[in-house]
Amino acid sequence: MHTFSSERGAARAGSRASRRAWWAGLGLVAASLTVAVAGQQRAGGTPPQAPESAFGAPVNLYARGADPYAPPQGDGEIHPWHARGRVWLMVGGESNVTVQVGDNGVYVVDTGTQAMAPKLLAQIQRLAREQGGAHKAIRMVINTNGRADHIGGNEIIRKAGSQIISGEERGPQANFGTPGAEVFAHEKVLERLVAEGVNSELWPTDLEGFESDSRRFNGEAVEIYHPRSANTDGQLIVLFRESDVLVAGDVVDMTSYPLIDVARGGTIDGLLVALNKVIDMAVPDRQADGGTLIVPGHGRLATQTDVVLYKNTLTIIRNLVQYYKNQGKTLEEVLALKPSEGYDQRWGRTSGPWTTRDFITAVYTTLPANGPVFFSIAN
Repeated sequence: MHTFSSERGAARAGSRASRRAWWAGLGLVAASLTVAVAGQQRAGGTPPQAPESAFGAPVNLYARGADPYAPPQGDGEIHPWHARGRVWLMVGGESNVTVQVGDNGVYVVDTGTQAMAPKLLAQIQRLAREQGGAHKAIRMVINTNGRADHIGGNEIIRKAGSQIISGEERGPQANFGTPGAEVFAHEKVLERLVAEGVNSELWPTDLEGFESDSRRFNGEAVEIYHPRSANTDGQLIVLFRESDVLVAGDVVDMTSYPLIDVARGGTIDGLLVALNKVIDMAVPDRQADGGTLIVPGHGRLATQTDVVLYKNTLTIIRNLVQYYKNQGKTLEEVLALKPSEGYDQRWGRTSGPWTTRDFITAVYTTLPANGPVFFSIAN
């Protein structure tokens, strides 16, 4: 036993020595690079720069010294960024827009705000010219929900596109259909837009009332899931299977607590069901790091681990609010108890269109008067 322990201790010591040597070597390399760069600058030269590509170069949306948890402040432009496979992310607008390009044309998920639509269209068309296949036209648009920051560009993006229609559908579509690309959404989205009197040019042109749907575009399987009630009752989640990119829409928000639109059928428990679905659809890489890229409605790209932590945070807050509500506490009493206080530095907002108070109010409002304290998908 003593011999075994000695050998194990020697092995640990050797391992520590190896790690120290590795870090020391890394320090020497870094020091050498620093000296080389400094010498080149003294000689009047400039350090070698990596060539920049037209697309995919990193874009710093944060000012130096800014709060890293604050929403990114863009430069007023839209920047294409290659996510993976055939899928690109359009960053810089109020909400994220995802684009898939290939031989069949362009597939767009969400269209951002109306104000940014012309700039978004210009970048989509440029992307199609430089990265697309034989067909460059916008063929399909999917709205993950019916909120203004996700459908604002519907009219401009749709009218710039076209559909390929043949067979017996060609005549009726030519006579009665809406020209341009197809705009697809859950039927609940159109119901809400009509009831709210939203401009019909922003309406989807094709509707479904499914729970899940699968189709193929640009040679890639695209899975669409409707979680019934999440941020809204028309929320969709879109997975580009081969590219391994999942568009979660407002189900995930990497800048704040999620917006729960109670007026449009959103609920906290429905949102948690949707988050669990996102986690199930995503596949992590080794040691739960990396894997499926998850595009949130707002903010940076996420991984399955990010979403698990996000879901856990929201579940804890939800359970605490339910506990207080079961005790008969009013909304104002619950707000005074600050059930989210431990997480507000990361996710909370005291000003803007969606504050911490708004979030807790939506959680409280959509929970039953005497419901189960611990959330479960079965309940």
